[in-house]
Amino acid sequence: MERLSTLADRILKRFEQHKADLAGKQQQLDSRMQELLEQRERLDAVSKGMIDKVILPRIEELAGHFSNAEIEILHTDAGYTCVCKFAHTPRFPATVRLGIELLPGDTEHLTARYDLSILPVLMEFQRNAEEVFPHESEDSLAVWVEDRILDFLGDYLRLETHPLYQKDNTVIDIVCGMQISSISAASTVERQGGTFYFCSEHCREVFIKNIK
Repeated sequence: MERLSTLADRILKRFEQHKADLAGKQQQLDSRMQELLEQRERLDAVSKGMIDKVILPRIEELAGHFSNAEIEILHTDAGYTCVCKFAHTPRFPATVRLGIELLPGDTEHLTARYDLSILPVLMEFQRNAEEVFPHESEDSLAVWVEDRILDFLGDYLRLETHPLYQKDNTVIDIVCGMQISSISAASTVERQGGTFYFCSEHCREVFIKNIK
């Protein structure tokens, strides 16, 4: 009986030790998680600051040139994204989403990501780009963002004249027979309740001369 009593004591001590070990591990985990959350909050603050100071003003400058543009800031577990959406219009017949995202990397760097979608997809364009920047590199990030905006602008303006996107706007210049987009026609003439579209001022002048 004495040995059983000793075993019972040892078992209880083992349980107590196990409980103490678990408590110690939990305390370490709690401390580590608090440290990670505080670090994440600091990195989020850096990302949000860069969005507000560097990215948003430049996206606003771009959007100011288009009446069909709308801006929003998205915050997810991954990071912050400045999104500019362009609605479908006769001039730009596609639904377009431009996003520039900042992702917290390590304690010293941010990853900037450019994402572009154009629907329907009827031409090749640059869809993605990515670069890593130190936290204090506002000027470098600004240059990168401006370059991406100009890349986007080059792709977006192509919609205005691309034959696949402009097929519903295609008209015939009755002077030279060229197929052109009514949206980007060089000149027009209103006559007899209709509109005539011309590829150049020369064709328009020939048309006016012949109808006199």
